[in-house]
Amino acid sequence: MDSHNGGDADMQHGHGIWQCDGEPFMHEGGSWFGHLGPGIVMFIWGLHWSQGAFRNYFISRRSKGQEYRAQTTYTLWRFPAVSESVCKTFLPMIVMSVELYFAHRGGWRTLICPAGTKREGHFYGPHMGNWQHAAMYPPFILSGFVDLMGEEIELPPGTQQIFLFLAFFCESLLMGLHKKHTPLDIAVHSVLFYTMMATAVLILLEAMHPRNFLLSCGRITAMFVQGGWFVVAAHILFGHVPAWDEDGGQDMAPAMMVSVYFVAVIVAALMFMCAMYLVFYVCYKIMDGRFSSYERTGLLDEDRIEGRVVGAAVPMSTLGGTSGTSCQV
Repeated sequence: MDSHNGGDADMQHGHGIWQCDGEPFMHEGGSWFGHLGPGIVMFIWGLHWSQGAFRNYFISRRSKGQEYRAQTTYTLWRFPAVSESVCKTFLPMIVMSVELYFAHRGGWRTLICPAGTKREGHFYGPHMGNWQHAAMYPPFILSGFVDLMGEEIELPPGTQQIFLFLAFFCESLLMGLHKKHTPLDIAVHSVLFYTMMATAVLILLEAMHPRNFLLSCGRITAMFVQGGWFVVAAHILFGHVPAWDEDGGQDMAPAMMVSVYFVAVIVAALMFMCAMYLVFYVCYKIMDGRFSSYERTGLLDEDRIEGRVVGAAVPMSTLGGTSGTSCQV
């Protein structure tokens, strides 16, 4: 998630990143896979959320279905109910290790210039991006840990939703403060900030209005947009396409085109959500027709069809309550 422009562009704008020997860091930061990878993860996560939310919604629409309520995590097929929480807790630990150690020749990303160097005691500029990226993951680890804790003990209502909101809020905050210089870099990373903040805000709104299915759809759509924009950013910043060459920040046309691509990603995400809704609608219509005779006689339990216990968010107005957790009814 770093600039694709070299140190020369930074120097032209009066800013620089310095090595411990006092020399400016003149190499481009970030990588194509460093943007593509998070995009794929966000898209898969959004896909997982969508199957859970749509499934719960169409169950709630049945004559005997329980009321729709938003959730922080969802199950998938016969995987354990805590699978998403476990992934959210441990996968970021692996990514942090890669970000700060395993992906770099020479190992550990030093934070402070060591004694004996020209810039002794100063921050080591070339590694700041790695530390900024790594700082995004602890809030997600904490959110996953809180989800797991909520499976075993009773937490105050709304706890899981608040921690998930804070995870995306911290992610957006770090992206918003991710220092960039050239117009194209600023535009690309500003869009990432908007998508991350939108996801955080929609999660908070879901916690306040857990029965609103459209808010769940909004949260999922924001995840798809975030994932899609990471992929587009990889193409823009590291695709080496002449159209995106901003000539050291002198050509404003590439930065102006960013908004066009952003709108296209939003439209694509909305179309994908509509298509998924239609698929689930048809599937549940077929399923309801197949099992309607059993349901009329009460021989088929709806919860057993899904093979799971449906967890739900709790309205923020119940935070003063004395029982229940934020992700289970």
